[in-house]
Amino acid sequence: MPKNNKKIFLFLAGGTCIFTEAGHIFSVKSQDDIEDWLAQMPELNILADIEPVFISGEDDLIGPNIWQTIAKEIIKRSEEADGFVIVSKIDQLINTSLALTFALQNLKKTIITTTSRISGSNFIDKKEVISNLKNKYGGLSLRSNLINAIQVAQQPLPAPAIMFGTRLIAATRAIFDPLGDVNVFSSISDCWGKVDFGINVKSNLKYNQQKAKIYSDKLADILVFDDIPGVPWSFDRRALTAYRGIFIKVDSYQKLGKNKQEQIIKWKMPIVLYNYHLTSTSKGAISVSNCTFNTALIKTMWALSNEFNKKDFENIMTQNIIEEFLN
Repeated sequence: MPKNNKKIFLFLAGGTCIFTEAGHIFSVKSQDDIEDWLAQMPELNILADIEPVFISGEDDLIGPNIWQTIAKEIIKRSEEADGFVIVSKIDQLINTSLALTFALQNLKKTIITTTSRISGSNFIDKKEVISNLKNKYGGLSLRSNLINAIQVAQQPLPAPAIMFGTRLIAATRAIFDPLGDVNVFSSISDCWGKVDFGINVKSNLKYNQQKAKIYSDKLADILVFDDIPGVPWSFDRRALTAYRGIFIKVDSYQKLGKNKQEQIIKWKMPIVLYNYHLTSTSKGAISVSNCTFNTALIKTMWALSNEFNKKDFENIMTQNIIEEFLN
């Protein structure tokens, strides 16, 4: 192995499903599976000095506990790493990327997340999907995604990003597009890079030279629901005590009904009203728009995990902390 290979830590937290040469699906369910899993992709160690780190198995749930663990493991290894690649489940990949973006602000190490098209080891209800993917793409995309991710992780990037298919997308701009062909993640603005006979990363990315800010607290549990105009909210006040705040996706421009506005005041807890477009205001709640749903959601969880007072929370939710707002 060339001595000048860069050190890339490969974190495994689900999303690890690949086809073996025999045509079987293999994934990392425990630490013991890593050696055989890596043996299916020997080319990875040609690209960099790969050190795998087991975080969670293919069937484990992905959420705040796992995100906190990943962040802590990155901090622990940041001095010896040239970059990090995190493999995790496809349905939580955007949230995983965003959780790391808020937790590790201005970290001068590139963090790339990627995944297989299939997550979980129960394939009984996925046989048709897997067959279609095999016929159409020849696999589950993870092998090529990892090759691209490891190469990108050796280049400087301003913040965590998703590498999937032919696109490199900033976490704050990513949206899930399950109907996508090669790419199941889209960007609400220009991609940071594209794969086209090599990986081309944009040359005009903005890099923040400020000192890194590390937030190690677990993201707060919040109640999330969609408001349906004309349908009343029905929540047991005692049940709400399990949450640090409430996140409500509302219709754009449509004002909440009087009863709902009164409920917000009575709840006396942090409440965020979200729509990608402008939202109407309501006393006792903070309106957030002009960013992706996932970004607003994870930002709310992050802000509430850091024990900010009411005024600080409102200021933080309306500030452009990690370039999350479009304008």
